[in-house]
Amino acid sequence: MKHKGVVFFDVDGTLIDWTKKIYAPTKVTKDAIVKLRENGYLTILATGRPKNCIDEGIVDLGLNGYIASNGAYAEIDNKVLFNETLDNKELKVLLDFLEENNVVYMLEGQESNYVLDLKNEKISNLIKEANLNIDNFSEEWDKETVKVSKIIAVAYDNKSFDLVCERFLKEGYAFMSNLSNGGLFEIYKAKYTKGYGVGHLLGLLDISKDNAYAFGDGENDIEMFQAVKYGIAMGGYHEKLEQYAYDFTEDVANEGIEKGLKKLGLI
Repeated sequence: MKHKGVVFFDVDGTLIDWTKKIYAPTKVTKDAIVKLRENGYLTILATGRPKNCIDEGIVDLGLNGYIASNGAYAEIDNKVLFNETLDNKELKVLLDFLEENNVVYMLEGQESNYVLDLKNEKISNLIKEANLNIDNFSEEWDKETVKVSKIIAVAYDNKSFDLVCERFLKEGYAFMSNLSNGGLFEIYKAKYTKGYGVGHLLGLLDISKDNAYAFGDGENDIEMFQAVKYGIAMGGYHEKLEQYAYDFTEDVANEGIEKGLKKLGLI
């Protein structure tokens, strides 16, 4: 079947908003995505989350594929296209540095997440606030063999963030700070972005950038917006995203997905 185009959806702040206790897509969003597929468009998730953190509410949307861990992993129709992981020697150096500087962290793999201590207050709060499934976490792992795509660090001041950036920026890592939201910041290989995953999929699917759309709200959606013609920023978007947006819609609570798809004429 020849598709008219493809629409990529971010998760947090786009399909759901756990900061506002909206843990699953609304009925209006679900119905809009069903209509979108009926109208001949592929639907792909593009999230910073690993595959194991894509919860049932998102899976139940029946999307055609997933780009996870900021572009390090991709699958379509249940077939894994690529799954890039961090080099273990480099990872050990980074993790040792975090531990030496008292920065708590969580490692994200596609099958599982890894922590040193599930009872750590910062980790337990993160799992609770982000509505993550604790069954997807393990304390049994080894730095020299664990397969992960990204690191979530937890710190409550800019000093720790700046310290890590200064030490590892020249080694090919990228960093995304959200210190105001529980002190989180992400560490991942700069090469692997949502834009990398989106561009790779468009090539495999033989779909033109001119027929590609994306909905997002975060700083890590910039590269995704650059990889498509129509990047739609959700209400409450990160200020750095604005200049890359084709247009704007409302936030999750005000049914931004449905309104944005209607404005584009896709439903």
